[in-house]
Amino acid sequence: MKTKLLYLILLMFGISQAQIELVPNPCDINSGTITFKYGEFADYSIFDPMSDPNLYLYTGLQTDADPMTWDYHDDFANLSTMIPLTFDSGLGYYVATFNPATRTYLEEPILNTTTIPNGTEVFDWYFLITNADQSRQSADLRGSDYGFGSAILSVETFTITKNITVGNGTITFKSPAQYSIVVYDVLGKKVIDDTLNIATQTTHDFQLQSTGVYLVKINSDNFSRTVKMVKY
Repeated sequence: MKTKLLYLILLMFGISQAQIELVPNPCDINSGTITFKYGEFADYSIFDPMSDPNLYLYTGLQTDADPMTWDYHDDFANLSTMIPLTFDSGLGYYVATFNPATRTYLEEPILNTTTIPNGTEVFDWYFLITNADQSRQSADLRGSDYGFGSAILSVETFTITKNITVGNGTITFKSPAQYSIVVYDVLGKKVIDDTLNIATQTTHDFQLQSTGVYLVKINSDNFSRTVKMVKY
């Protein structure tokens, strides 16, 4: 009898988790772009979309020992700071893609707009689902219930020992290799996605149109790093 009861509990837990899926799973603040799926199995009991094709994720990060506070969070009064959660008619469910490490947030307690500092330990990612006029919203939800784990944000600046240096909107490659380059602006929008085949020392100018801080994710056969780059 106990075995059957445990099975039923696990089954119900699995069904509740199926409403929302994070990919990759497990993931953390250093996982890069995350895909959020909602209603993949036609279960919308967490939040009824009422046939609205455009929902939003209001998100926050817990970076201290208090799980009741979102130390970095979106601006609930500004819909543009939230993550669009859009119904994909081809897939048949709602999808959002985002990188929690490269987005800008309001930082408690003074509510300044900022990115997450390098070395910040992110214990959990919190979110809720809302509609465009914010007249309805789900309960507060925890990323750790869907595979999001604790990790320290690692945003490193390359030195000559890595054979790469970062300049004003440029990166100088001093070692031959194939590099996969993805550049995000401070809002977390992907502005460049490219592959570079470097044969000799080369300075690559991204020709960014806007000044500001960018995050550049660099992958090669030997390493994977994210660096800050300033365009001025």
